[in-house]
Amino acid sequence: MWWESLTSFQQIMFVIAVSSSAVMLIFLVLMLIGVDGSDFDGVDAPDLDVDFLNDEPLSGIGGLRILTLKGVLAFLSIGAWTAYLFVDVLGPIFSSLIGVVLGFVAAYLQALAYRAMMRLESSGNIDYNNAVGKTGTVYMRVPKLKSGKGKVTLVIQERYAEIDAVTEEEEDILPKTSIVVIGLLDPTTLIIKTNKGE
Repeated sequence: MWWESLTSFQQIMFVIAVSSSAVMLIFLVLMLIGVDGSDFDGVDAPDLDVDFLNDEPLSGIGGLRILTLKGVLAFLSIGAWTAYLFVDVLGPIFSSLIGVVLGFVAAYLQALAYRAMMRLESSGNIDYNNAVGKTGTVYMRVPKLKSGKGKVTLVIQERYAEIDAVTEEEEDILPKTSIVVIGLLDPTTLIIKTNKGE
């Protein structure tokens, strides 16, 4: 059969490539129909704070966020497909090296495309002053005492938006926490606090 004719290296690369491509396709379909992945919650699944994938020192290159779930998926998908396709010609070592290089290029291009889309969204007619007083939900942990930026989701001007946010509170605000916007740090960054139903 076809599968048995593949080397172990090809089998591993094929499984990684197909898996990551399938997850990327699911994300693409969800994005096209307007469903945010944060809207889903697994039954009896523990909450995990995995925003370490987005810490600025690790992933920020000129304002780009490369080390994100979508960036990692792009890296794995393109890298694995490249290694799988070139292994017969170049052997496993060189095909792996080319796969790593092209995987990084794919993750970088994905980050550039995402940044361009975010600029289009933020350069529209959204007035972030209209967010003051609105409630929302933390999407990515907001570090305490304005020590870094997190992300919140809320409806502003009849749009569901994911916006950078900071807090003056003495504790980090964790994902899925209800928040209220109390001001703006800059034209596109909100200052938030925990919504205690006041």
